[in-house]
Amino acid sequence: AKLAFTSQTFLGWEDAFQGRFSQKWQVLSSDKNWAKPVLTELMNWGRACWSNRCTHLFGERKDQYHLRRHRLHLQVKIWYESPRTQVLVNRTNFPDRASILHRNNEGIARWLDQQYADRASMRTRASQTTGQLTMDRFMGTALVRRQQNLSFQGRLQEARRANLPDINETTTASDGDHSHGGTPPSEEPPD
Repeated sequence: AKLAFTSQTFLGWEDAFQGRFSQKWQVLSSDKNWAKPVLTELMNWGRACWSNRCTHLFGERKDQYHLRRHRLHLQVKIWYESPRTQVLVNRTNFPDRASILHRNNEGIARWLDQQYADRASMRTRASQTTGQLTMDRFMGTALVRRQQNLSFQGRLQEARRANLPDINETTTASDGDHSHGGTPPSEEPPD
């Protein structure tokens, strides 16, 4: 068994997970179909390790849903409350914030994706020179624009990495996932 293990280590364990075993394993079994149960066991073990890792890092599935929702809500807040010079998108076209926050996670994510795309388009158009003054000249110097962008992007990155607030922190406003008392609903989030 040590020889087979050493040989497989030399070949690579990633290969074993793809069904490419060292021939030294075959010597350990009299069964000609030894590879299938070994591969099945390795795949089950790998899946269990991955599931354990994900649960340890991100919590149970229900917690993942709430964590993602919390992070999406923080990003929406940044888009609505940041200065116009950072957002670059015309907020008069934004729907009411409550209507965004009451959407499911995918709906909020789609809305955010659209804002990112609009902002990128605006940044490109603002910096184009057409022989006249560029739009970005009205938004301050290049250094100021860079600082504004870094500040906005930094706050969005913080929101994407945020943790769930402590259970003791309650809110009086509903966020679509909590009742007005701050307790989660009894239903399970969708898959």
